[in-house]
Parts: sequence; C-alpha cells; structure tokens
Amino acid sequence: MKNIVLYKSKYGHTFQYASWIAEELNWEIRDFSKFKKTEIKDYDTIIFGSGVYMGKMNKVKKVLEWFKDKPIIIFACAGNNNVEKDIADIKNNNFNEDQLAFHTFFYLPGGIDFSKVRGIIKIFLNIFIKNVERKKNKTEDEEGIIESYYHPTNYVDKKHIEALVAYAKKL
Repeated sequence: MKNIVLYKSKYGHTFQYASWIAEELNWEIRDFSKFKKTEIKDYDTIIFGSGVYMGKMNKVKKVLEWFKDKPIIIFACAGNNNVEKDIADIKNNNFNEDQLAFHTFFYLPGGIDFSKVRGIIKIFLNIFIKNVERKKNKTEDEEGIIESYYHPTNYVDKKHIEALVAYAKKL
C-alpha cells in the first residue's frame, strides 16, 4: 500500500503539519508542485494540505480537477484558531457541496505573520492597513486585522493533526 501527503506551503505552517502527518502515518511527503497527475494511480490514499490566502486555498482548483474521480483527504491551514465562521467561509470559498461530500476536509489552525509577506502583496497590504487604520468606526474583523498585522499569531500545534491522522489510519 502506497500513500502520500502532498502540500503547498508559503510560510511554513502547512509544511509543518504535512511533516507531522507524514511522520505519524509513516507516509511519503512531497511538495504538490513536484507531483505529477500521472502518479495518482500509484497511490492508495492521498492527503493534500494547503495554506489559505485571502480566503482561497493555494492550488485547490488544480487539486480538485486532478482528484475529481479519486477521493482524498484535504486540509486547510489558515490564521484563525478554529473560528467556525472562518472555517465555513474557507469551505464555501473553495468547494461546492459535491466536492465536500466526495473528499474529506479538515481544518488545522496556522497563524498570521505579515512580516513574512514580500513584493507587491506587501505594498497592497500596507495600503490596506493604513486605510483601515484611518476608519473611524471599525468592525470587529477590521480591528482583528490591525491587531494581527502588528502582533503575529501562531496556533500550529501537533495536537491538531490527531483527528486527521486517526481518520487516515482507518482507511
């Protein structure tokens, strides 16, 4: 039986979870960009993990296209610490009902560290933050964005993989 954990990680949180999952299951691990579609048939069980950026999971459209006929385990890693509304938004922004019924989805809390953002995104982020800071009546979400901009968060913890690992072991 051949199994693999695939991941797409920009800042390291998703990679950390993928590493722990692969280690716990004693499975192969690989960056999704180094995996070929023709290899799908070589694996019995596949887990794919991705970070969430502006509500969208990295490479999830390609993953959903590639795995439309083979159910896989998918985990999202984002900056909130298990906030149900945010997790529901991630599901709604990235999957339709049929995809959620076909694949198995898990959420693993990551973190936010805007100091790691580079390039044009950093420029847009700074403009956005300055505009939000100037607002007189900020929403709770806007206050949270400003807080996380100046105070990075990190919720990554090995305990968060327990349910996913237990599920994968049952397959």
